[in-house]
Amino acid sequence: MPKEKSPEFKVTDRRKFTSEGEVRDDAPAEEPQPEAPAAAEPAPPPKPAPTAEPAAPTAKAAEPEPEPEPLPETGYDSEKMQNTFGGQKIEFVHLLDMLVQTAMMYAGAMESGPERRVDIVGMRQMIDMIAMLEEKTRGNLDPKEQAVMNNTLFQLRMTYMEIVNMIEKQATQGPSPGGNGGPKNN
Repeated sequence: MPKEKSPEFKVTDRRKFTSEGEVRDDAPAEEPQPEAPAAAEPAPPPKPAPTAEPAAPTAKAAEPEPEPEPLPETGYDSEKMQNTFGGQKIEFVHLLDMLVQTAMMYAGAMESGPERRVDIVGMRQMIDMIAMLEEKTRGNLDPKEQAVMNNTLFQLRMTYMEIVNMIEKQATQGPSPGGNGGPKNN
């Protein structure tokens, strides 16, 4: 059986307070800070301690580091991205257009053929998302962007209501001519 080794290090608790928040009896005493004389001018900040330099400086250490380019307030530089991504400036209306196209896809406007698939729940969610975007950007859009947002929401809501009315009308009229009419009760 191996003999147990004694610990090679010692743990010292240097906390000043107990878990209840009271000052510990064995806490290290705090040295009083000398009060600074009231002066008209503040004291200069302390100078950083000199660091030891390597014995043989390298060429990389001798060169000053280039200053990083400051980011614009938003962190997005549209002029730089315009040059990077094919020359088209990305604007708010492009985001809005993408969301509208998705909503119209749910409305069945992007499909061709005899039967269009309509996802009324998906369309309602896209309208709600655009409405939330309008609410969150209120006061931050220029007049042109705000007008596009208002017109877009109006048109999408009207399209949604037309689709809902057509669905209700079809439900009350029964099966469409040429359709199988659904399951028959015998």
